[in-house]
Amino acid sequence: MSLTHLITASFLAMSMAAIADAQSGVKLSDKLMQSATMDAAAKTQVTAFIASSTELLQSSDPAQVRAGREMITAPMTKGGANDAFRVTFASMALPELKNIVSQGTTFQATNALEVIKSLQSPDSLAFLAEQVSAAKQSNGTLRLVAAAGIAALRTPIDLTTQQADAIVKLIDTSLAGETDWMIASYDLQALQAFTTSPRAPKASQNTAKALLLSRLQAMATQLRSKTLNSGMIRAINRSLALYLQNQIPKLSKAEAGTYTKSLEPTLKILKGLAATPPDAQHAEAYKQVGKLVDKFLTNLPASDSGKPATRRPSGL
Repeated sequence: MSLTHLITASFLAMSMAAIADAQSGVKLSDKLMQSATMDAAAKTQVTAFIASSTELLQSSDPAQVRAGREMITAPMTKGGANDAFRVTFASMALPELKNIVSQGTTFQATNALEVIKSLQSPDSLAFLAEQVSAAKQSNGTLRLVAAAGIAALRTPIDLTTQQADAIVKLIDTSLAGETDWMIASYDLQALQAFTTSPRAPKASQNTAKALLLSRLQAMATQLRSKTLNSGMIRAINRSLALYLQNQIPKLSKAEAGTYTKSLEPTLKILKGLAATPPDAQHAEAYKQVGKLVDKFLTNLPASDSGKPATRRPSGL
């Protein structure tokens, strides 16, 4: 074996040993994760666990960073953590994770954001919403990770109206200034997720619907007047497709009809753009949007559409 291979093998062995030591040094018991409260001794144990995990997350070795991510997310994704533990754990872990997002490399920060996504608490969602804003987070990769995390909206914890409204308003504000169509797509999906999420109060679902309708109409109008990057049609295309697939089936026939009626002015603008695409580069995306508009319009009552009532789609 060459000297280079020996050095590489030794480095890998030391790296893996360090990871194993860190992972085996502190573990959280099922009893602790299922407790309704956390005493001083338990908090000391959790603090040590978080410190070991975040130390790995800040390593320059990608293998250690991944190990730290797996270690700290395990209680949330593989363990039996209850809501009380989840909220407390998130509040204890977030400060250091936020530091990694703001001060670490893109790779370290991305992994820290993935951890924050796994926390699935109101505070972690609020931080992700802040990171979606280009004014707050200039790194497009991190904005994309944050937006995707909110769009997934897998929190098992009910949000208050104040919490949910604050998040959707942050997303809408961020969307207004976003220039990357992929990030904008996830921003739209995040708003869409809140329109039907059982974790958001009904009032907040309605707030999300109103913001989504307003934002889609603004984007369609700007595309028509050519004051918005034409590539944004791809964001609208993807978000409408996923709304048909994921949100419409969760609505009653009456709710789907009401929502589509509210969206109708925007749909008409999009239909016109599909017929005469503003630019050839995105002609296919405009064409696909035209097809989606037709599917959306099947949700209108026969008296509104001028056609016999048809069964609304359950997916694509």
